[in-house]
Amino acid sequence: MDGLVGLARSAAASVVHLESRIPTAHPSASMLGEVRLGTGVAVEPDRVLTAHYLVMGAERIHLTGVDGRERAVTRVALDHETGLALLSLAGEALPATHLGRSSPVAPGLPVFLLSCTAERQRKGASGHVSAVEPFEAFWEYGLERAIMTTAINPGLAGAPLFDDEARLIGVVSLGLTSVGRYSLAIPVELFVDNRARLEAGQPAQPRRAWIGFFPQAFDGGVLVTGVVAGGPAARAGISRGDQLLSVESRPVSSLRELYREIWRRAPGERLGLQILRDSEVRAVEVVSADRYEFFK
Repeated sequence: MDGLVGLARSAAASVVHLESRIPTAHPSASMLGEVRLGTGVAVEPDRVLTAHYLVMGAERIHLTGVDGRERAVTRVALDHETGLALLSLAGEALPATHLGRSSPVAPGLPVFLLSCTAERQRKGASGHVSAVEPFEAFWEYGLERAIMTTAINPGLAGAPLFDDEARLIGVVSLGLTSVGRYSLAIPVELFVDNRARLEAGQPAQPRRAWIGFFPQAFDGGVLVTGVVAGGPAARAGISRGDQLLSVESRPVSSLRELYREIWRRAPGERLGLQILRDSEVRAVEVVSADRYEFFK
């Protein structure tokens, strides 16, 4: 136990507090709020990794180290596919964490996370990896390998997840409610493998078509629970309560099937969807968009 506490204290120096201010007019403001608080971790003395939705659309980011000093954020590189953001900093150097590899991570591995609860407060939680498996979320997002843990995040999202040698293996993006699966982390490989692209501020290639809706899976189907105002789905007349039946004549009964069909296409391509509304099957054509352009 003393060893784990010592590791956590050492790792805490690389953990930073984030406060993002988002303009009211930004498309994400109505969904995620105009003020977002979060956690990040220094992967270099002048680079911080965090969850992308915490800083998406930000006009101002207050980034504070455990020493209480603010560092200026000079650039934000977003990656919608991985769900990560890399922040470039100016000012006093931060202690950088040690990068690990999540590829050998397997159920049973002891882990701990460190999260901010205030600018100068850090709290931790320990547990173990409960699963490493594909994950799909309702905002047109999915991971081939997501790390599920039994550690409950005691603070803000964006928290670093460490192995039992205090090496960074993931970034905590979501809190979950399934038994034994309380925190979901994005594997650090998705940063390491895309680092050069993020440093250059380049979006993922090939670019994926984006529809701008919030589909939820239910028993044997996919239901639209909302649409992004001004997005392709809204412009095409898709609305909350529509059941998605097919994309380009290919039946879809899960988020994985739905996203696979959408992501075969590039932004700007037209997609023919079949929906069920009021017991009537309808055909809808959607002109997909580029999420990077929409949310820039």
